[in-house]
Amino acid sequence: MKKILEIIKNKWLRKTSFTILLIAIVIAAYLAINLGIQVLDISDIDLTKEGFFRLSEESKNQLKDINQEIKIYMFGYKEDSSVVDLAKQYSKYKDNIKVEIVSLESRPDLAQKYNITSSDEEYQTVIFECEGRNIKANYYDFFTVDYTTYEQIDLTEQKMTNSILGVTLENAPKIYFLTGHSEYGINDYFGILAESLKSEVNEIDTLDLLVRNEIPSDCKTLIIASPSTDFTDYETELIIKYVNNGGNILWLSDYSENGTLTNTQKILDLYGVNLSNDGIILERDPSAMLMQKQDLIIPTLSTESEITNVFASSGKVLFIDSGKLEIENEEKLNELGVTVTELLTTSPESFYRKDLSIASSGVANGEEAKSYVVGALVTKTIGEENEEEQQEDSKKSQLIIYANNLFATDYPITINNQSANAIYFYNNQDLILNSISYLTERTETITIRKTHSAVTYTPTEAEDLVVKLIIFTIPLIIIIVGIVIWIKRKHRKQN
Repeated sequence: MKKILEIIKNKWLRKTSFTILLIAIVIAAYLAINLGIQVLDISDIDLTKEGFFRLSEESKNQLKDINQEIKIYMFGYKEDSSVVDLAKQYSKYKDNIKVEIVSLESRPDLAQKYNITSSDEEYQTVIFECEGRNIKANYYDFFTVDYTTYEQIDLTEQKMTNSILGVTLENAPKIYFLTGHSEYGINDYFGILAESLKSEVNEIDTLDLLVRNEIPSDCKTLIIASPSTDFTDYETELIIKYVNNGGNILWLSDYSENGTLTNTQKILDLYGVNLSNDGIILERDPSAMLMQKQDLIIPTLSTESEITNVFASSGKVLFIDSGKLEIENEEKLNELGVTVTELLTTSPESFYRKDLSIASSGVANGEEAKSYVVGALVTKTIGEENEEEQQEDSKKSQLIIYANNLFATDYPITINNQSANAIYFYNNQDLILNSISYLTERTETITIRKTHSAVTYTPTEAEDLVVKLIIFTIPLIIIIVGIVIWIKRKHRKQN
């Protein structure tokens, strides 16, 4: 018996010693690998399909021509932060981008220069600096929340890329939203768009022509969003003057019961465009509508313009209760000095309905099924031109017009009890931001923006109890059942 016990003890000791040694080797290897990665400053490997944690090709393309020295100072961050890892990827892509993790104690000079407080450090503040210009961002600038779905939308890469671009600009483009005619307002409908424009380093402001008496000379783009009352003759003259000076306009329009506005149409006549918003387009092609709702249409994207070409092959946009555009004939366009690129068109199965009291889903009497233009880029050449060579004093005014406005707003769209802001559907945000980038001559920011969302877990008490039961109780029951089965089998062997 003693010999048997000694053999058991020796085997147990040998096995235990071997197990302990193996565990020690694994731990040592883990520590060595981690230390090596820190020393070599190797970025984390991103295994996500969407590439959430690696620098996108879009950002690389936007930054490829930047040669100025840019410094990124990160207050309150630790080395293992995913934000730090992303920032370092910029540094690895471009040698002229330097990243430094700092604190109030290690760099009091920077804290004083940029007025960084302990609160700023607590909320993880990032300073982007280039040639005396700087942009300050904190933790809350790197995400937004869709309050209809309570999803957290990650904007980290978008904010970083645009901040780097921003500090290289001497002057940010100035964008004005026209007011005074019951237009969609920044605070009412364009909150998300306004924040996105600021994130892409634009300055935004409102403009009431009857108060200002002019369109400011620093206006890179004038946004006219669904005016429901007509312009005065005086305002019309100011806008026509702006167009003739080479000014650019983004025009958005939703359904209106007011019919054609005379002075409003007078401005559009400069570009050879007629806007019909006294009805809505309805779809019959199932692939060109959302969830079989005829008024939620998915237009075809043009590959002829860089505004839409970047996502034309795999992307979509969603228009809600869209109107239609009618373009003048080629002879009239030539007379106006205008060229038109169609950006968005509907399917041949769509039709335009003025009488919204008609309940039929089919084409009624007086309605026509065909493909309609719902978005266009119009370029107007102003000044003397001969047939062979453009004169030096000629200018170009560009109009991007969409027969829809809701697609670019915060308006909540509810489908199957799920709600989301219209601007977040498909590539709606890309379409509106790319349009503005084009008009402000910042084509390097025309892209598909990389964002991703995470839903915050906010269960009821009953839901929370069920989840806890699943997480804790079921595994415990499985363990107890396993022990009982093991004991019973042991007794059977002994018997």
